[in-house]
Parts: sequence; structure tokens; C-alpha cells
Amino acid sequence: MLSIDLYDSLIYFTLMKKDDYINNLLAAAATTIATQIEDQIGDLGLPSTNAATALVTIRNHPDDSIDTLRRVLSLTHSGAVRLIDSLEQDGLVERRRSDTDGRAVVLRLTANGQDSAELIIGARKRATRAIVKRLSKQQIAGLKPVLETILAVTTKDEESARRNCRLCDESACRPLGCPVEISAQKHRAKGP
Repeated sequence: MLSIDLYDSLIYFTLMKKDDYINNLLAAAATTIATQIEDQIGDLGLPSTNAATALVTIRNHPDDSIDTLRRVLSLTHSGAVRLIDSLEQDGLVERRRSDTDGRAVVLRLTANGQDSAELIIGARKRATRAIVKRLSKQQIAGLKPVLETILAVTTKDEESARRNCRLCDESACRPLGCPVEISAQKHRAKGP
């Protein structure tokens, strides 16, 4: 007969192993999906993943500053400036004076930049659709609340919201109540 301490240790070890398994599955799925998205975007011939991410981010939030973009992409200021310089030289992005602050410079996509951003979003959709089409309707129904919860709990403020949605087709989830935006709003309402 097992002692209570040994029995409790076995239960704890089993539960921890289950947590390790779930954690590993989640990490492997996230890595696999990210790689498939990067591969699809890479086929578009853009100079870098950061360039693609910048285009979609600017599409979703025109008139943001380079500093805002820098924080979303986790770049240094000089790295962000170099990225925008490159995108501007390629005719994808333009700098403008802010309508609200004449001293501030904001970012906008050119028509070519807008087209590129749409291609990037399409590439991302192809990568995820290839996975989702293999799931049953029941699996999709079960996955939806899990994904909404993951996105909500990983969104702590406006910056993390922008980072979480940096490649999003925001028009797809806004009408349904984007869990990232909802979480960011709740955090904003609570205050610091």
C-alpha cells in the first residue's frame, strides 16, 4: 500500500507532466503556425519579416509614429528608422506631418504599400486556412473560445495589443468583438 505522501507525489508528478505536455503542445503549435505564416510571407519577396509586419501594422494604424511602430516590432529607434527608410525607398511607406501635431511625423502606406499589406494578410490567411480546414466543425467551435482566452490573457495594455495583432486582418475580428481590443480596453479602464 502506498503512503499518502508517495501517492500525493505521484499525483503531483502526473499532473505536472500533463501540464508539461499541454505546454509543449501549445508551444509546438505556435511555433509551427508562426513558421508556416513566415514561409507564406517569405514567398512574397519582401526584404524581411519586420518589413511585412511594419506594412500590416501601418495599414491597421495609419498615422502612428515611428516610435509606436518601434515598440510594436521590438526594435531600437535606429532599427525602426532604417526599416522605414528602406520601405520609403521601395515606395511602400511615406512619412507625413501629423494633422494634430505639426512637429510630429507619422507613417502612411502608399498605394503600393497598401497592396503589399493586403498580399501579406492574404499569405497569413493561406497559412492558417490550411490548418483550420483540417479541423472538424466541433474542433473549431472548441478552439475558438480557447484562442480568444489566450489572446485576452496575453493582452495587458495597448502596446501588447498592438504586438499581438501586428499581422492581423483587423477587419476580420472587429465586427465580432476582438478579444485583444476588449482586453486592452478593460486594462485601460482599470488604470495603472
